[in-house]
Amino acid sequence: MSSENSTITPELVPHSPVLSVAGSSSTIITAGTTTPREEDLYRAAAAMSSDRQRAMQSASSSSTATTAVSSVATGHTVETDLTARDSGSSGGGSGTFAFDSDMSKYPPSMTSSVRAHVYEGGLRYHAFRDGQYAFPNDEIEQSRDDMKHTMTLMVTRGEYFYAPVGKALEAGGVVLDLGTGTGIWAIELGDKYPKAHITGIDLSPIQPNFVPENVHFFVDDFEEEWVDPENKYDFIHCRHTAHSIKNSKLLLQRVLRHLKPGGFFEIADLYFVPQCDDETMTPDTPYALRDFMNYINAGMRVLGSDLRGIISATDEMKAAGFENVETIQHKIPIGLWPRDKRLRLAGLFLRTAMMDGLRGISRRPLLALGWTQLQIEMFLVDVRKAIMDAKFHTYLTYYAVHGRKPLS
Repeated sequence: MSSENSTITPELVPHSPVLSVAGSSSTIITAGTTTPREEDLYRAAAAMSSDRQRAMQSASSSSTATTAVSSVATGHTVETDLTARDSGSSGGGSGTFAFDSDMSKYPPSMTSSVRAHVYEGGLRYHAFRDGQYAFPNDEIEQSRDDMKHTMTLMVTRGEYFYAPVGKALEAGGVVLDLGTGTGIWAIELGDKYPKAHITGIDLSPIQPNFVPENVHFFVDDFEEEWVDPENKYDFIHCRHTAHSIKNSKLLLQRVLRHLKPGGFFEIADLYFVPQCDDETMTPDTPYALRDFMNYINAGMRVLGSDLRGIISATDEMKAAGFENVETIQHKIPIGLWPRDKRLRLAGLFLRTAMMDGLRGISRRPLLALGWTQLQIEMFLVDVRKAIMDAKFHTYLTYYAVHGRKPLS
């Protein structure tokens, strides 16, 4: 990725109380210095961790052979902040993800085939356009989705986006969230900007039933042609989904058509290559997590997408015709090794999201390479050890790239 117009966050260090500067455009961040907003994030993270543990315990005590479905939302009002949202269980219960049996509350297109799921190897996948997205949509994956959201807000210091669209949203701008997942970003943005109109689309009907009045969700494939009119949106957003886009150039052209002149597109994702700024990991160091990500990348290519597609986003957006393209980078540690409290907690969330998702992440990509399920499980033993090994001071880089549609 081009480094032009990039902002690089400070180096991660395991022992120094002050983070060193990487590049002249960086800002020094002193360990232990937190804002009230960050303290809220820490409390939310602790609450999410506790809720997650309770949910996992509850799930482990119930049958895994359930055929019930999660929810889809086109709803109305809800309280929502960064505290954990109970993803519920597929059998109902007190969680907000219970599906309403009264189909009159949902769009006519919300057929039973859309609400159904595909089950493979003890994992649950979306049924609508089965195979378009390689990873599960079950409760574990929903929990990971929310963890990645909180982790991202930690490293961005509470910023939901970097594109300069705040004033447009305050005035009632129109927003589209591609690959919205559980819808947590769209819901919180709806609360933050009550005059804005926010639509989230995803292949899976896993969003909550009750959402702010200005937020709506639809089950759809954003890589197919959109029925929306052109020049409609002030802001189109796509986060933690770039790794599954099969035709990024075609998508960018579609985004340009549907943005208003002067509107912004922002795409953000992790660059799935473990990196290290000290000698705890070198190119010659045996490191199973690095091998794992290389294999997953190869499997994703067989399935038609690029696990590391975010690295090309800057150049592709410029080539597509976007103006003022800017790239922002954040280093997110894998584990608890940094000294800085904020980064340490973000690293805990990243490590937990990795550990929880290994089976779901690996199944379809590695099967596409010809692996057997036994080979996958044996390999994951070493991968888990590498993720939990604190001697490796490794991190992933989070890229956020935004650009503007020309005014003419």
